[in-house]
Amino acid sequence: MTFTAVVSGETAITARGPLKEAAERVLGRLWIDQVPVRLASEDASLWPSTATAGLEGRPLCWPGQPGPARAVLDRAEELRARARADGLTEVALLGRGAPARAAELIVAAHRLTERDAAAATAAREDGDEDDDAPAGAGVSPFTVLDGPEPGPLLRIRDDPERLNRTMIVVTGDDPGTDTLRQVFAETLRDLGLSPAEIARRFVTVAEPGAAAAKRATEAGHSLVEAPAPTAFGALSPYALVPAALAGADVGPLLDAATAVLPSLTRPENNPGLVLGAILGGAVRTGRRTAVLGGYPAALPGIAGWVALLLEETVRGRLTPVVQGGGLPLSPADDLFLVTFDGRPHQDDSTVTGPLAAQLVVWEYAAAVAAYLLELDPLAPRDRAAPMTLDDGSGDPLFADGDPGRAVEVHTTVPALAAATDLPRLLDALTVGIGADEHLAIVAYLDPDETRGQGTQIRRLAALLAARCGRPVTVGWGGRQPAGGNDQPDGGVFLLVTGNVVRDVPVPDRHHRLGMLQLARALADARDARAAGRPVVRLHLQNRWAGLARLLDSARADPARGGD
Repeated sequence: MTFTAVVSGETAITARGPLKEAAERVLGRLWIDQVPVRLASEDASLWPSTATAGLEGRPLCWPGQPGPARAVLDRAEELRARARADGLTEVALLGRGAPARAAELIVAAHRLTERDAAAATAAREDGDEDDDAPAGAGVSPFTVLDGPEPGPLLRIRDDPERLNRTMIVVTGDDPGTDTLRQVFAETLRDLGLSPAEIARRFVTVAEPGAAAAKRATEAGHSLVEAPAPTAFGALSPYALVPAALAGADVGPLLDAATAVLPSLTRPENNPGLVLGAILGGAVRTGRRTAVLGGYPAALPGIAGWVALLLEETVRGRLTPVVQGGGLPLSPADDLFLVTFDGRPHQDDSTVTGPLAAQLVVWEYAAAVAAYLLELDPLAPRDRAAPMTLDDGSGDPLFADGDPGRAVEVHTTVPALAAATDLPRLLDALTVGIGADEHLAIVAYLDPDETRGQGTQIRRLAALLAARCGRPVTVGWGGRQPAGGNDQPDGGVFLLVTGNVVRDVPVPDRHHRLGMLQLARALADARDARAAGRPVVRLHLQNRWAGLARLLDSARADPARGGD
């Protein structure tokens, strides 16, 4: 099979066979349309939203552009020094979307770099490797809170010492993020802190004039101004300010990213253009599912960030599947594999490079793919459907299990109406997934892999993927709307909700975070159903018992039902 490689510095993109051919068919159009030069110059004629923003005088976050973040580096360093002087050695980021996950990725990668440097120093001093070398005192613990799930917030609030050393960075401008901000402010007041002391613990990154910026100014919180947020924020203040506050050395990261930019305007060895042509060209030939695998140890979380970036920019035309834990998939004509540091002569496509290059190249590639698919990746996402306490499915189809520990099944899909227990339901669900469809699990639970339900949900995804032989994606409620893509993506939705044992009240409201999360799930179910997508919602009366029952049911022989 034909094979090609594009190499620029430490960055390499490879493609084989049909993927290479699909990319070659669209590269000529990209050059005729002068897409590389127009992207580099932030040409407002590329997409309608950029022209509108230009008329309004609102700069946007463009792909792979480090300039806005470089302009605020001194301010970020000043805030970090003040935080350390105040004893604030942990960061909680209140924000959503790809930029928040990029910040998490940058911090994790920097922590590994410090750990490796410490191990190397210990080896030189001791004459051998030290597996217990310190992980790097310069990097703070870093937590992203991107939805109303109470678990992650309670883990901070229930530990007074941890709460007392936590700085809160706000990068979201949505009502959900502001609710979390209010909860943190109320919690700090309960600690006995004065308004001035509370204000020193908050840093807001926002567009000038935005609601979040106004709230920060009124409350006396530190404000870092930034362009209007988009999915292209990995090198923007929305990602780099919280990463810098956590101790990541973002200056060298920006320098390395800047060094990649010249390669994105040239006709040869342009890694971003070729990767974008691979992605967009694959979709144009019917390959609509990109399986992301082969994760480099130095970049923990890279696949998750790429998946979210593609979801927010290519908006349903391409489905990214994170192949965590060897998620089984049957080969199919609509799938292609993209591996990080993979096997160029075996995998459909591979991407290799250091962190800064990956951030730049993937954002650029997502923009190129969106252009090829005639999508506007800089357009604001539609607001989520109004929250409701009714998902439109009526009473449960049935409840499987003992009272208080049962799994309630809600659906209006006729093919599932005959199911009387979970094994039969899951069998009918997986059998009914078509050859061009995928199963999208959206969990409105605690995503933590050790203290929450993250591990169990991913096991469920692997079991269901093995049964249906089709891709299974895992999303977490609050990070993006379940059915909010602009294009039909062939998704069958399995939404998982659950009762909350300990909830968190919202200041000056008659509801709690758990109720907000359930209302969001019910609204997403209605929205996806209204878009014509099959939806099943499983509600766990007890999260742990319900997930155990679900996993057992996914392993069961459907012919024997619940026996």
